[in-house]
Amino acid sequence: MPDNKQDRMFDGLAQRFQQKIYDDPRGVIRLAILQDDLEPLVVQAKRPLQILDAGGGLGQMSIWLAQQGHQVVLAEPSAEMLQRAEAAIDREGLQDSIHLVQHSVQELADKGCGPFDLIVFHAVLEWLAKPREVLEQLLCCLKPGGWLSLMFFNYHSTVMRRLIAGDFETLRKGAIASNGQRGLAPISPLKPDEVSGWLLEMGMLVETWSGIRCFYDYMHHSVRKQADLAEVMPLERQYSQQEPWRSLARYQHMLCWKQ
Repeated sequence: MPDNKQDRMFDGLAQRFQQKIYDDPRGVIRLAILQDDLEPLVVQAKRPLQILDAGGGLGQMSIWLAQQGHQVVLAEPSAEMLQRAEAAIDREGLQDSIHLVQHSVQELADKGCGPFDLIVFHAVLEWLAKPREVLEQLLCCLKPGGWLSLMFFNYHSTVMRRLIAGDFETLRKGAIASNGQRGLAPISPLKPDEVSGWLLEMGMLVETWSGIRCFYDYMHHSVRKQADLAEVMPLERQYSQQEPWRSLARYQHMLCWKQ
């Protein structure tokens, strides 16, 4: 049977993306862990870095990076997402620090963009029909000794959610991935050991590996609704680099450098 998967685009879904991802405690936890991992590289940098935010969406990460004194290229294929990102950047007065381009990752590689000191590639890999191939293309834009911040949706977390929900038939069929027609359900959830193997083969060495939302997404809805984020956040940080919790987290973040 032919593989008819296509890369997932977010035109028409920007508002839902904002509400589901960023205007929610889940987005707060996600951003906090990412910033924790990136702080030694970004906040403590001795010079301004040239950074590519590939598939940068609504611009939250680009804005934070620019606020640390760096120059950022925000590349996003969705015109709607890019328009919202531009409005947010204007509100922060960071127009001179963030350059917007409407390109897919494949287009960036074809145009020979870079080389960059740091590439941020967050929550994009799982929306691609050929994630390994696109990741390899993207790394052509990274200079030797440069850094990649890679966050992706975890296959194991999807399996666990199905088990908890009693959705055994889906697991028996092996139908973990979305067909791209169900809103914000990824088409290519990925296994951490598989991705780390790709990175090694591509000449990347993983320096920091964290799980993002190790337990928050598994809490019963009624419990999660009442949970105090001030109590949740320290525990999410504590377990983010501890097994087995890390490998079950909703997202995986690997910060690695190019040999």
